[in-house]
Amino acid sequence: MTTLFFPALGLYWLLVLPHAAPPGPTPADTVLPPNRLEHYLDAPTRRWRGRVGQHPVTVFLDSLWRGEYRGKYYYDRRGLDITLSTEQAKAPPGLTLGERDAAYQRSANFLLGPTISPALAGTWRSADGRRNLPVLLRENYADGVRYQAEHWNLTRFVAPDSANGVAGDSAMFQGSYLRITFPQNPAAARRIERMLAPPTAPPQMAFYLDTLLRNRQREQPDYSFIGDKYVVYNSNYLFSVVQFERFGVADYHEWAQSYTFDMRTGKRLGLADLLVAGYQAKLRQLLLQHLRLLWQSNPNYGDVGSSGKLPTGGFVVTGTGLNFSYDDRDDDSLAYPGPYHADRTIDIEIPYEALLPIINLTGPLAPVLRERSLLPQKKQAVLSFHK
Repeated sequence: MTTLFFPALGLYWLLVLPHAAPPGPTPADTVLPPNRLEHYLDAPTRRWRGRVGQHPVTVFLDSLWRGEYRGKYYYDRRGLDITLSTEQAKAPPGLTLGERDAAYQRSANFLLGPTISPALAGTWRSADGRRNLPVLLRENYADGVRYQAEHWNLTRFVAPDSANGVAGDSAMFQGSYLRITFPQNPAAARRIERMLAPPTAPPQMAFYLDTLLRNRQREQPDYSFIGDKYVVYNSNYLFSVVQFERFGVADYHEWAQSYTFDMRTGKRLGLADLLVAGYQAKLRQLLLQHLRLLWQSNPNYGDVGSSGKLPTGGFVVTGTGLNFSYDDRDDDSLAYPGPYHADRTIDIEIPYEALLPIINLTGPLAPVLRERSLLPQKKQAVLSFHK
């Protein structure tokens, strides 16, 4: 699978490999051999709130094979994701999670107990071993959903005797979807899940996928589709997901579609729900400012986004700002990467600090700004009183 990196989203691992899922994929018997259908669920992603030293943090972990874990955490006052993964090197007894910085260099370790449990205690230790801070975490879904990925994969051969044939004789579909639980508001969870679920019920998925690939193979025998959904933000009653799609043959497309949901209502949020009336001119100005920085540092991307028009893929809320993804639907040049133009998508993130003049300070972003200590003091006091 192509390694992708979205710097503004801090995503090294979410697109590099799909989550491992004990007990692993199992072939379904509803597709005739040699065609192969797989359907499996990942273990749910778990979420903790707590402290490293005196600093509030939020931690997310996925369970992988053989007791390994992968995830991320952020300091609530900063909002920037920091990656975590099980350390393979010799470590003290118990679970050790390695922390990686923006350059993916090891910057610290979390030394925890022997098992992952609802309550975690241990030590944060800097990479040089000179700093040690106590870690106290408790599993918490008060303002965040619990979710797990569901996978449907199908390989379909042109003819039964082509399973051992040359490349190009089979089509492939790999799709991931999300199952959502939020006990505080089950109706909102169901509303969100409907937008992130498979296109049809499980008993019909085999027929649906087989029909889809059969129709594609009439013109493109080696057609492939990879669709991954990955969670960007899951706190403060906001749930943000980016759906990445790669499809086609040699000249394939890579598209990113962004979603942010209000967990209290299940509604998909638009910019008008987050920003003040008349935000358009200021937002366009900010987008162009950040795009100019891209053009200057990466001239091979030309002037992608120079019209100031919002990208087709929309926006997504992150811990540090609003992220906008551009792809070849917005500029044809992104469909044909080259040696110095490797990415087919471009991410532009506008930080909350720059957006403050146009953010609705009583809207869905208010809890995020409060956590980041970005609310004006008067507004902070009023919101705390009504909390």
